[in-house]
Amino acid sequence: MKVGIHLPQWGASATREGVLSVARAAEAAGVDSVWVADHVVFPADSTSTYPYRKAGVPFTPEDGFLEGLTMLAAVAGATDRVFLGTSVLVLPMREPLLTAKTIATMDVLSGGRVTVAVGAGWWREEFDALGAPFAGRGARFDDQLDILREAWSSGHVRGRGHYGFGEVACLPRPVQPGGPRIWIGGLGPASLRRVVRVGDGWHAVGSDLTALRDGRRELDRLAAAAGRDPASIAVSTSTGFGRGVEQALDRLLALAEAGVDQVVLNVGGPDATAADVCRTLDDFAIHIRPVLDNEARVTADSARRDR
Repeated sequence: MKVGIHLPQWGASATREGVLSVARAAEAAGVDSVWVADHVVFPADSTSTYPYRKAGVPFTPEDGFLEGLTMLAAVAGATDRVFLGTSVLVLPMREPLLTAKTIATMDVLSGGRVTVAVGAGWWREEFDALGAPFAGRGARFDDQLDILREAWSSGHVRGRGHYGFGEVACLPRPVQPGGPRIWIGGLGPASLRRVVRVGDGWHAVGSDLTALRDGRRELDRLAAAAGRDPASIAVSTSTGFGRGVEQALDRLLALAEAGVDQVVLNVGGPDATAADVCRTLDDFAIHIRPVLDNEARVTADSARRDR
């Protein structure tokens, strides 16, 4: 199982030193990837409900919020191995061609280390502030996914659906053939249908094993009905690290047993500093990474024997 972490994106540690120290510590600790979320503004007057946490968004307007793709570009130049991910990039509030070009450029300059989890978004007032329609965002999202895939695959793309531009060259193409892997974020039926239609995997939220297993079964059913090999679809989730190494390891092993291929961890609470996160990553390197690697070897050996 692959393990990623979220980088500090708001608050006192959302600085050049804080972000790069955590990214470098993650690389040194054997973490596979580093991830950012996507917000551009914090609407002062909002009635939208944050869908992933009863207490609402975990940051305040005064905390600030670093723009995610810009963060990853800086991290790309400061690291050599870790993949660079978005969890999640809200495509319908962004223009698709600029997004396709930005991500392709980052893939080129990072040597092919970009992966993107994308979602339809939930914060209506943020869409309004950016001049992006909130209504109909699902249909625009589908058009955008097709545009990204075509631009990254051929380097030439023509608009479709809600985007009526004529054929353009969008070069260079990403280093990764066909472009970065696309994980489809979200928990509802529409998200799972998008995964089967165009995604490389499903990016969920939380560590509820029942929900993840149910999602996996539904993906398998939808894939079979669509004539797609269910094994071609991976499962990822974003969740907390847990209270201490023992709980974190138990959680990761349980998720692996449930068929999760990748976990993106939020390390530390809202008051954790970059130094706190780096110390936790040291613990990860010593106590968790070796166990996960051994479990992977045992699983691979068992699969070879079964063949």
